[in-house]
Amino acid sequence: MKLKDYLPSIVTAGNLACGFGAIVLIINKEPAFAAWCVIAAMVFDGLDGQLARLLKSNVAWGSHFDSFADMITFGLVPALLLGILDVFNTRVAIWFVCFFYTLSAVIRLAKFEAEISSGNVRSKYFTGLPTTLAGGTVASLILLDSYLKTTLNIQTVSTCLPSVTFVLSILMLSKVQYIKIVDVVKKKHGPATLLTIIGIFLTLLVLVILYPSIMLPLGFCVYVIIGNHGIFRNKIIQASG
Repeated sequence: MKLKDYLPSIVTAGNLACGFGAIVLIINKEPAFAAWCVIAAMVFDGLDGQLARLLKSNVAWGSHFDSFADMITFGLVPALLLGILDVFNTRVAIWFVCFFYTLSAVIRLAKFEAEISSGNVRSKYFTGLPTTLAGGTVASLILLDSYLKTTLNIQTVSTCLPSVTFVLSILMLSKVQYIKIVDVVKKKHGPATLLTIIGIFLTLLVLVILYPSIMLPLGFCVYVIIGNHGIFRNKIIQASG
């Protein structure tokens, strides 16, 4: 076994480190910084799989390690982030939503692991909202909540977040088909389409850098909504094909 075979797992360890750091920050009542750790973990989570395919890594436990890291960073941390918000009069209700979110994330990851073991992984789309994106959505809304509270003294997001988290939990367990954006981008495109994609990507990148607390939750929410509407999903797939 060569060192390059372990590089994807080293990147996965970065995902786990972000999750661990987020838990430490939550304990210290720093939800915004903890949310940023979850967003950073998404970068590691996106890179490890691509790197494994590029290097043709054959570490047998690599995919399992990735799922366990995801379980902590995107299954547990978002629930803890929600749990420290003071939005309900009774803590029982908020912790029920937190537990249900974590339960849904674990089941979603377990089903994905079963698909890998059986060799029945669907390549064109995700079945159910991916745990990574559910966790990213919660984290981005925490960032938006922090931004609105500090700049405009608005607490609407934190009030709605338990309901949004419950919906995300249902979507993780659902059979709703979500497109794989990376696969759509990687498809062969004509020059005009390719330039359009590059232009959109650069524009969004600039907006995210300038207004991260607004653009990140907007992007996540748009993806969640588009995945729920087959007509939009089919149009995107047809356009990319």
